[in-house]
Amino acid sequence: MPERELRLGQVVCSLAGRDRGQYYVVVGIIDDRFVQVADGYRRKVSAPKKKNVRHLRPEGPVEEGLARRLAGGGTVSDGEVRGLLRKVQLAEQGEKGG
Repeated sequence: MPERELRLGQVVCSLAGRDRGQYYVVVGIIDDRFVQVADGYRRKVSAPKKKNVRHLRPEGPVEEGLARRLAGGGTVSDGEVRGLLRKVQLAEQGEKGG
């Protein structure tokens, strides 16, 4: 069974652990099994959480501008991460509500 392919800037939802149901943005790729995620609130970009890719579900498209900056070693603020997550969650609520 192939591992899930996650990219920098990808919004994901946690499927397992205490943070089940929490949305994150992939801010780092450790190897083919683990990534680093941040939500801008409890998990800042400066101190991301290590998660197994099997415990994450991709949500929505990759934010290309954010992905380019992360790949190039640029800075990404916690506010940008929060804004992206807010946008994805509002879109998801709109789909469920109507």
